[in-house]
Amino acid sequence: MSKNFERFQLVLQNIPCAPDHITSSELREILLNKDLLNPELDEKSQLKTVQRVISKVASDYHSVELDTSKRPHQIRIASGHQHPINPAAMSSVLSLQIIEHEVLKMLPPNMRKTVSNLISTANSEQDKRVSLWKERFYYAPIELQLTTPEFEEAYIEVIENAILEKRTLNMTYQKRGNVEPEEYVVDPLGLMLHGNSFYLVASKGDDNYRTFAIHRIKALKPSFTSTKPVKEFNTKSHIEANTPHFSGGDWIEVELKIHNHNGMHLIEETMLSEEQEIIAKDDTHTLVKARVRESLGFEWWLMKNANIVQIIKPDRIRKTLKENLSSALRLYS
Repeated sequence: MSKNFERFQLVLQNIPCAPDHITSSELREILLNKDLLNPELDEKSQLKTVQRVISKVASDYHSVELDTSKRPHQIRIASGHQHPINPAAMSSVLSLQIIEHEVLKMLPPNMRKTVSNLISTANSEQDKRVSLWKERFYYAPIELQLTTPEFEEAYIEVIENAILEKRTLNMTYQKRGNVEPEEYVVDPLGLMLHGNSFYLVASKGDDNYRTFAIHRIKALKPSFTSTKPVKEFNTKSHIEANTPHFSGGDWIEVELKIHNHNGMHLIEETMLSEEQEIIAKDDTHTLVKARVRESLGFEWWLMKNANIVQIIKPDRIRKTLKENLSSALRLYS
């Protein structure tokens, strides 16, 4: 995480709501205490940096009120406006808990520190409704929470800069299961967070897109070579359309046979998709047709519920599932 971003976030966090205010000199002290200003610069130079940050915050958030007629300058959130990062009641408590449980531990330490500061600031606000919902609301993750794989966090910034500057990357990468790493020259296109792991989406000189797990990168350096021109690239669209491993893949029509008593809640209360219908039903089972992405995520869902959900069509997924279940059964026989 760049110091510019950290300065921006810290200044925004410390701006009070009207009628209170904070001065540029006070913000200077806060930034100095967090090692976000160069202590070797004189006070005038430091204040210039602070004023640039304040101007950027004010341009990004219309609710920030800057009074330059006073010396030092005074900054506040305008009267009648809610603070941009302060929580309000249940919806904000819900958002904060999801971030804490699902997102925070996935991030590398430098990002985690910044997000933790935002959460701490929000949690410290004295609001009766927020305090109530902190006591009365709890977010319980649905899946087993795995730990985050270790990786060189500086690689995130290297990739970010390479994408912005349209530079290729020289990469030493060790594929899963390989004894020795290999050398790659890639054009970086995007980043993705899947579960607890970051992935780089890139092309490898042959115009074919690849995904690389960042925790398997052994060395990474930007080159002075420009990337090939890409008219447009959207990471989300690419993953959804082309990468079944990350719950992407083609849309397909499936038929499922579900046990009425033990399994219907799975698709009645939380539907598989918006395009879902019951096509047959008896006292014991219900036959359901739905449109889903052909992804590993869908296969894992079928595996998890294999004792109450049976896939009828398409046959290729049914065959794959039978093979996986047979392999699992052999481990326990």
